[in-house]
Amino acid sequence: MQTEVVKLCGLSKDEVIHRLAPFCDKGLVFEVEEDCLDVTLTVTSDLPKKDFDPLKSWVYRCFEAEVYSAFGQGLAQTAAALLKRNGRMLGVAESLTGGLICSMLTQVPGISNNFFEGIVCYNKQSKADRLGVKATTLSNYGAVSKQTAIEMARGLGVPPVDIGLSTTGLAGPDGDEGKPVGLVYIGVGAGDFTVAFERHLTGTRNEIRQKTANLALYYLIKYLRNEIFAL
Repeated sequence: MQTEVVKLCGLSKDEVIHRLAPFCDKGLVFEVEEDCLDVTLTVTSDLPKKDFDPLKSWVYRCFEAEVYSAFGQGLAQTAAALLKRNGRMLGVAESLTGGLICSMLTQVPGISNNFFEGIVCYNKQSKADRLGVKATTLSNYGAVSKQTAIEMARGLGVPPVDIGLSTTGLAGPDGDEGKPVGLVYIGVGAGDFTVAFERHLTGTRNEIRQKTANLALYYLIKYLRNEIFAL
């Protein structure tokens, strides 16, 4: 029996199962576990290695954009290892996630060597005062916007911090600024190379918050691996 554990982020359990459909009659058995878009995919097979390895490679290619660990390592552990490997110092600014990202990161032993601070800037004024988000950005685009997420991440970039991660969005139960519940923006980067991602999430208030935190760490991982280019 051969077993492979793969970690993915960004797809729901149903989406993962749908993509796996072409492989279900190839001698592979799949177990899919989801925790707010953080998916653990376990692949087992009784096939000989020479037959199993090509199939395993096809599965990897099927999820090429979503795989963040081939060793079963979680989001926070993977992000921490990459921060250490790249010699980076992280700052985090959280609005709707309210400290979830920082809580996940600080569960990793030794993270203090690469994690400087986390700021919960829930109010518009906090975003302006603590992170330097421009008043014109907030008035023209709103607190929940790609522009604000980028300025939040950039505002963290005071030495020794050299990479920022930010979240802003609407977790519910009501929308705001004429924008719907589940709309979130995640900013990551430093200086001119800071990008933001727009996602439309579903679920309860806390599920949307946790999904956003998971996605934020996923985009941080992609950034640290040079898999994100200027948008």
